[in-house]
Amino acid sequence: MKKLFYLSFILAIFSLKLHAQVQIGVRAGTHWSTVHTRNSFADRSLARGFAIAVPVEMVLKNRWSIRAEPSVIQKGWRSGVDYTDAIGVPAGTGKLVLHYEVAELPVLISYRRKVTNRWAYYGLFGPSLGYALGGRLAITANGSEVFRDQVLFRRRLEAAVWGGGGIEMAIGRLTTFLDARLQYGLSQYPSTLASSKPNENTYGFTVSLGCWLPTKK
Repeated sequence: MKKLFYLSFILAIFSLKLHAQVQIGVRAGTHWSTVHTRNSFADRSLARGFAIAVPVEMVLKNRWSIRAEPSVIQKGWRSGVDYTDAIGVPAGTGKLVLHYEVAELPVLISYRRKVTNRWAYYGLFGPSLGYALGGRLAITANGSEVFRDQVLFRRRLEAAVWGGGGIEMAIGRLTTFLDARLQYGLSQYPSTLASSKPNENTYGFTVSLGCWLPTKK
């Protein structure tokens, strides 16, 4: 399954590159995420991770384009937790942080409008499919780590939708951009042996910087 997912990344880039009006870029930033649950007793807050992507954009018509973005995104959540010592005696309350990395392929429709010769803004929206690569959880209390373990996944696929936009600025032949977008999970987040409750899905947002690579003229 992992090999199939990586193959889809390569095919997406290759198919778009066949078109004349194609640009390739790089994008990196911070992703904040958590898990939405219908359990009223759950206390989960945003966890900070990272996002790295290689956007490949093909112009469709006028201001419209389609963009495939092979990405690696670190997601997760934070919550308060009661923990015990080695013999099972309650030892206090700490903070649990779970992080996991996802290889993800968003396919987005983008609308771009030029303001001046140097400035433009854009909006984008579309679905994505992700594959959880691996993760870990840790419990800290009073500034010290009291527990750490790897995350064991039962289910790794994750579907979601993205929406957002950004601004572009031309600097010489290089076009840079500031991008902000929201993600909402359409499926349950990748379940683990420690957590496989129903009606849970991830949501979060990313703020990133990037640039379009110069093209030959």
